[in-house]
Amino acid sequence: MFDEGDFTIDLWVDPPLLNALFEGARDIAGKLNLTSVMGEVNELRARVSDRINAIPSVGGGRYFTYAIDSSFPPSPLELVGGVLTVVAYGYVGQVGGRTDRYVTGDVLYEDSSDLNKSIEVLSKIREREMAARLLRDKLKGRRSMDMIILDGEIYVHPLPYNLPAHEGVRRRVEDVLEVMLNLAERTRTTIVGVVKRVRSRYLSIYVNHCLSVNDKLIASLLLNKDEYIDLGNYGEILPKWIQVNYMDCEVKRGMSKDEAERRLNEGLENLKRVFNGDGGRLRGIPKVADTRLVFYKAPVTAVATKLEILDLGGLGIPNIVGYLSSQTTNTGYPYLLDLVDTYVRVDSRLLDYVKTLLTKYAGLDVEDNRVKELVNTLLQLTNPQKAYLYRQMEG
Repeated sequence: MFDEGDFTIDLWVDPPLLNALFEGARDIAGKLNLTSVMGEVNELRARVSDRINAIPSVGGGRYFTYAIDSSFPPSPLELVGGVLTVVAYGYVGQVGGRTDRYVTGDVLYEDSSDLNKSIEVLSKIREREMAARLLRDKLKGRRSMDMIILDGEIYVHPLPYNLPAHEGVRRRVEDVLEVMLNLAERTRTTIVGVVKRVRSRYLSIYVNHCLSVNDKLIASLLLNKDEYIDLGNYGEILPKWIQVNYMDCEVKRGMSKDEAERRLNEGLENLKRVFNGDGGRLRGIPKVADTRLVFYKAPVTAVATKLEILDLGGLGIPNIVGYLSSQTTNTGYPYLLDLVDTYVRVDSRLLDYVKTLLTKYAGLDVEDNRVKELVNTLLQLTNPQKAYLYRQMEG
């Protein structure tokens, strides 16, 4: 029996807060309903057992592969004159026994709260622009590659469900994906998205009702080590999921059936536009429908890994899964992604260095003391109490 008196914590917490933590953890634990989850796993296993296969053995050097990732500090630097942050992005390639890597980045400074909202989208755009750059090199014969691995979904919100708006940063999502997908098709290069944060419940379509937990958890319980499950392509999955989502999940959350039917019809119409490329206007985006959804459990991890696979190179789903599984580490992800993550990682203290550079460059050739004072004011922290999060280490 768990005894709170035996529980120790290696930092000071005020007793009222500590009591609240105990109560909150107890309440959440009581809501996990683990018995119900195992019942869902057993129900699902009976429906999808024919989709589960053993992972084939494929050597880690079989394909020429590039992994692409980006990074930015958890919080931007909030200055009086605007919001400052840095995005780093780059690739690591394994090509014929040698490693090829490149990292670059952008400094972003805006007097707008929108930067907080758009930084993740901007980083994803940069990753796909980098993928397009690699694919152009392949098209010109300057680079060899069979596969590109992206950290996260291949498609950036609102895709795959809907086309982006024709304005602002979202419009750039459509443009860069259209270019990347067309180049991948022309060069016969397979694109794989390795998805870390999974909140989808697509497995619900196989039991025709809303599962209580996400696909990653269910797949982790469903699969044995060295197994994978191919759920089909998005052209098959998404229309069925939208049906289950609105007519079961949302209705159970309190949505009226009339509203659920309206949202269902709207969702299906949006999907139709994605799959037909907005009536033929787009050539690359319709490849969303051909993208396969796969979960695999490598021998070294207890947690399943989610993949989106657009196999334009014709490598074969079993071979791709076997290749990625062979280089999956105890993080649950392929080694190449772990490697590129270390190269692009951005320490929050780097922002203080960039702020120092801004102060220096903005003050160059300025003789008016009032202008110098303005520069210093613009680049002051709005919340000095948080300066310790960003301050550079003293020499």
